[in-house]
Amino acid sequence: MTWRLMVTSTEQGTVIRVDGRLRTDGVAELERVMQAADRPVVLDLSNLTSADDIGLATLRRLRAEGSRLVGASPYVGLLLAEGVKGGRTEPHDRRPHR
Repeated sequence: MTWRLMVTSTEQGTVIRVDGRLRTDGVAELERVMQAADRPVVLDLSNLTSADDIGLATLRRLRAEGSRLVGASPYVGLLLAEGVKGGRTEPHDRRPHR
C-alpha cells in the first residue's frame, strides 16, 4: 500500500486518516477530500509512515489553515517541524549570541 485516506464524518466535524506514504501524486486527492469535508477537520496521521516534500508542505499548510494534525509518529513529527526540509534539519547559525 502506498497510501490511503479514510474519512469519518461526525457531528463535530471530519476526521481524515492518512495511511502509508503521502507523496506528490496523492496530494490532489487529499486536497479534494479536504475541500468536501465539514469543518473542523482533524487529520489523523497515526498510520502515516512518510511523506515527500510536497506532501509535507501540504500538511504544514493545512495545519496553518486550521486543521488539527494528531497522532504523528516521532519521525513524521520531526519531518513536519519547522526548519526541516526533505528529512534533514536546516543548518543553524552557530555564532555566539551577544
